[in-house]
Order: sequence, then C-alpha cells, then structure tokens
Amino acid sequence: MDAGWKNAEKRGDEVPADSDDGFKCEEVSVEDECSLREGEEDLEATVKAIWDRAEGSARPRAANSTSKPPAVVDFLSNFLFQMGMTETLDCFQTEWSEMMQKVLLDADALRVTPDVYIENQCLENELRTARREMEEYRCAASAAAGTLGRVQKTRDFHRMQHKQVVQERNRLIEELRKVKAQCNSYEPALKRMNEKYQAVLKQVMLAASERDKAHHDTLCEGGQLGVGETCRGHNVHGNRWSHWLRHVAL
Repeated sequence: MDAGWKNAEKRGDEVPADSDDGFKCEEVSVEDECSLREGEEDLEATVKAIWDRAEGSARPRAANSTSKPPAVVDFLSNFLFQMGMTETLDCFQTEWSEMMQKVLLDADALRVTPDVYIENQCLENELRTARREMEEYRCAASAAAGTLGRVQKTRDFHRMQHKQVVQERNRLIEELRKVKAQCNSYEPALKRMNEKYQAVLKQVMLAASERDKAHHDTLCEGGQLGVGETCRGHNVHGNRWSHWLRHVAL
C-alpha cells in the first residue's frame, strides 16, 4: 500500500502546466481564502494520519507473522466474535466445554489451527484494512481536488488583477507622454507671446514718455516762472522714464 501511495503521489506531481489562455476569472472572497488554508491543513493532517495508520498496521502484521498460531478454539471464538455471531459463539463455547469434559475431542490434535485458516484470516484482515485505506485515500483525493480548484480560482483572480494593473499602468504612461509633448509644444508659443508683450510694453512706455515730454515743452514755452519750475520737475520725471525704459530693454 505504501508503494501504491507513493506512485499515486508521483502521478499527482506530474500535472500538466496550465496555459494562460482560456482561464476563467472569478472573484475570490476572504472566506474562500480562509477555507483554502483550512482545506490545506485538513489535507496535510489526513495524509499524515494515513501514513501513521499504514505504518502502524504494517508493524502488527510483521509481529503476527512470527507469533505462534492460535488454538482452534481461540480461532473459532475470534471468528464468531468478529462476525457478530454472539449467540452462535455462546452455543459453541457451551458445547465445546461439554465435549472437553466428556473427553470426546483430542485436545492435542486441535491445539494448533491449520495454516490455511490462519492465512485466510490474515488475508481477510488485510483486505478490510486495504478497503479502509482506500476510502481514506478517496477522501484525501477529494479534498485535494477541492483545494486544487480553489487554488486555480485564486490564481486566475490574481492573474486577471495583475493584467488590469499592467493595462492601467500602460495607459497612464501613454497619457503622461502626451501631456509632456503638449507642454513642450506650448513653450515656443509662450516665448513668442512674452516677446510680443515686451515689445508692446516698450512702445507704450515710449509713447507715454513722448507725450509727457511734448506736454512739458508746451508748458515751458509760456515763460512763466511757476511753469518753468514745473518743466524742470517734469524733465526729471521724463529722465526717470527713460532710465526705466533702458532697464526694460536690457
């Protein structure tokens, strides 16, 4: 049975790799992930229990192979008890005791059970143990299949999430590239607008300076003292405007 279990494990390891195409993505909740972990723990505990029971059953069989064969009365009593024939067992024990008391049986001839009966009983016990282990293996395989299904569902869910994140990242990178290109295209236009603004500002300041100068010259031609002082003040103001215009031009 140990060799068969190892071969089953080997065949279980040779699972073909799933391709990325055609997988189904389903949402996995927190309860499913918790049950997944619990299923893995239950599966490990079941496998460990099976191995322990297989080793434990192998040791009694080895011990029984070297033990002394039971007597006929013990063999028959054990057989009837295992089969649940309690009434027959009582009748057998009663009749056996009566025949032994009347010395109707040869005790020496019936002291050892024939090998064929012992072999049949051993084979029957092994068959019963094998059926029990087969049922346990079937339960373990069913639990493993359920765990594998949940693992594949979780894998497909996370794989789909990863693909969505990659697509979103690529989309954001493309939008960032377009925004950078658009900002770079605005730079020459902004430079031209700044140059136009400086030129218009210079013209406005020159026109204002010429207007103030003409107005001051007109006032100075009046020949009045107060007007002359005002002209000197305005000439100083005009000089300040000229100095500011030179600073802007630089």
